[in-house]
Amino acid sequence: MRDFLLAMPSGAVALALFAFFGAVALGARWLGRRCVSEERRTDLAEEAGRLLTGLAATFAFFVGFAITVTWGAVSAGQSAVEQHASALKQMSWSINSIPDRAESTALMEKLRDYATAVANDDAVQLVRGDTTKLPSAVRLDRFEDALHTYAYGPTARGPEVSSLVREAASVSGTSAEVSAVAQRSLPGRLAALLLVTGVLLAGVMGITTVNAQYPVLMFVWCLIPALSITVVVTLAYPFAGVKMAPLVSVAEQLVVR
Repeated sequence: MRDFLLAMPSGAVALALFAFFGAVALGARWLGRRCVSEERRTDLAEEAGRLLTGLAATFAFFVGFAITVTWGAVSAGQSAVEQHASALKQMSWSINSIPDRAESTALMEKLRDYATAVANDDAVQLVRGDTTKLPSAVRLDRFEDALHTYAYGPTARGPEVSSLVREAASVSGTSAEVSAVAQRSLPGRLAALLLVTGVLLAGVMGITTVNAQYPVLMFVWCLIPALSITVVVTLAYPFAGVKMAPLVSVAEQLVVR
């Protein structure tokens, strides 16, 4: 389902939902006109109108809550990407402070390989929330192994080792935070609740039009839940809305000074 929703354009999602809610509204209107006598239709429409107000408020509350949850995840993902980019930049400064140019160059190449993989190769899996075998994972292990081999070797100095190990831990920590945020998604129960409330809203709206000759406003109402749920779906998976530009920029700037 995640892959299907991510593959669909937002316009297609909105159109499909609008058609679905429109069909529900038309079905409810047809049942109301068929099963209720003409004398009772006015009463039925008035009752449905009173119920519509409460349902609309409930739906608006659920949509607002869902957008808050999903936008919070997107913001957390963007913040994690920016922190990871900052940690990589700080790591590069520490590597550039290594007196041995050969060691500095070798470490910087491995760090650049990792940063390039994070910026360009991880995005697809991060959007899908699949962080088990990220392309950058192997490169990160190679960089950490090389860094620790140098840091605890005979040529490294004490203060230098402390800085390198601290920055390496920061890189690993911010990488784990990026992966953790990527696994977030809209809770299934909340999504189901939104859909059920939208169906009820469309159905009740259809019933309010049992006396109308041309129920044009019914379709306007169906457009509201369709667009609202489309916005929620668009934000449902954090890294679908996260920009990897900070990591791309850092990867391009990693050079030995």
